Amino acid sequence: MPHHPVFDSAQNQALLVVCARKTIRNAAILGIVWGAINLAIGFFAVQVMVLNAGIFILGLLMFGAGITALKKPSLHSLLSEAVVSALLLCWNVGITIFNVRAGYGDHVNGHGLIWPLIAAIVFFRQYKRLGHLKESIATMDQATVKEAAGLCKQLFKSKLKQSPDIVQTISKRYRLRLMSDSVLCVQRNLATAFSLNRTDFQHCILNADKKCLRVVVGHPLGKLNYAFDKRNSEKIKNWLGSSAVTTA
Repeated sequence: MPHHPVFDSAQNQALLVVCARKTIRNAAILGIVWGAINLAIGFFAVQVMVLNAGIFILGLLMFGAGITALKKPSLHSLLSEAVVSALLLCWNVGITIFNVRAGYGDHVNGHGLIWPLIAAIVFFRQYKRLGHLKESIATMDQATVKEAAGLCKQLFKSKLKQSPDIVQTISKRYRLRLMSDSVLCVQRNLATAFSLNRTDFQHCILNADKKCLRVVVGHPLGKLNYAFDKRNSEKIKNWLGSSAVTTA
């Protein structure tokens, strides 16, 4: 996805890795749950027909892939979940065809095809979305990532009313720390985080003359929209018009 060169800086790459690992861990939890469901289905289905052992085995693989992704988030582990989910879809399609040909069409359940399809789409979509970060995720120093994650979490631990250097969007999902010459933007669930200098941030404001500001950022993980109320907009305007609000 095309993005501004500012996101290629060391600081922004570290923040992107933090977000990518958080996303992979969330997908890992989904994989564990999805694997456990298929393990349960496979356990009971194999009592009816030994052939159904396939879904039990695939459920076990999905469960294992989820555990691996949770412990060591990487694009490889995310891809493993995507592949196993696709295999589950293929298996269910094959079993559906088998049942129809065997005259058991009335036993066919559409959910057995829909849910594996949705799961496969989710995993492959996340893999494609994070693909450009493969090298950064694999090689970035753990201490750097930990430090970046700490800065992001601290932003939401701070009390908004007691922090003149922090602004929050109307949705309360995003917070920004206004520093001496840059701004740190973080989403509450760490799905996105980045840093911009004062000038680049100002260029992202759609109409600086409005009482309530709206900021649009072309982030590598997708376009981000921030809407601020009048009070937080005034904080931003004062920061843009001053030499400094706080030090980094």
